[in-house]
Amino acid sequence: MVDLTLGTILAQMLNFFILVWILARFAYKPLVSMMQERKERIAKDLADAQAARTEAEQFKADYAAQIANARQEAQQIVEKAVQQAEATTREQLAAAREQIEREKERARQDIVNERDRAMNNLRNEVISLSVAMATKVVAKDMDSETNTKLIEDAIAKLDSKTIGL
Repeated sequence: MVDLTLGTILAQMLNFFILVWILARFAYKPLVSMMQERKERIAKDLADAQAARTEAEQFKADYAAQIANARQEAQQIVEKAVQQAEATTREQLAAAREQIEREKERARQDIVNERDRAMNNLRNEVISLSVAMATKVVAKDMDSETNTKLIEDAIAKLDSKTIGL
């Protein structure tokens, strides 16, 4: 068993106080300074993390603004391209309509010219046939039956020439 006497209690107390003094002298100060350094490092890391977070939020806001601007610019470019395409389409339609009108007018003019030429040819033919009939009538002394027969023959010739027979 353990013998508890006043001498052992005093020796244990003296040992305890020496141990506390040694620990206070050599271990407590370094331990406190190490804990203080750790506390300061943690506080600095938290401050750095907060600063990084603030900076990241600012970058995020800047990035969102840049994306919004880029989308707006892209929308403006698309709208401008659509407007240019519509303007080009309108111009091409107007040019096509104008070309069609010119073609129609040229075709009308060709038709009028062709009709006038055909009418002139027909008149000339009628005149030459009339002259030929008149020459034949004048050249012969005919009665009305011969005259009728001659006119019917001339009309038949005229019809066959007009029809193309």
